[in-house]
Amino acid sequence: MTKIEAFFARYERGANTFDPALMSSLYTDQFMGGDPNGVACARNDGAWRDAFVQRKAFFQQLGFRCARVLKVEPTALDAHYTMAKVHWQMDFEKQPGDLQEFRFAITYFLFDAGGGPRVAFWISHEDEHKLMREAGLIGDGV
Repeated sequence: MTKIEAFFARYERGANTFDPALMSSLYTDQFMGGDPNGVACARNDGAWRDAFVQRKAFFQQLGFRCARVLKVEPTALDAHYTMAKVHWQMDFEKQPGDLQEFRFAITYFLFDAGGGPRVAFWISHEDEHKLMREAGLIGDGV
């Protein structure tokens, strides 16, 4: 297993456990995220760790079952940066027996100063909330 594959195995574990310590260990001190709605800058601080606790509660209400990395396509950019397009699947079962699978891609830009890769920037290619609204998983107000 390459260090990029190992990184995304840890990321997948964090995406399933919503462990704030694990997830924050995967990000640089400051980072950016983007989706079809725009770009935001953030700090890897207490508010970021709290966001995972909130996400867990929100996803549990929606019947979250699991998140899986389906494929990782890494591209080394130089000695410190790697771009990795990751294909994900998330499963929800809000109503018993009604499993909903969502597939999407996120491109991550990882920085490695020598201690292992960490997310510096990501681009979510789909609008997560829009997909969930269209599938009836969440209402218009979310």
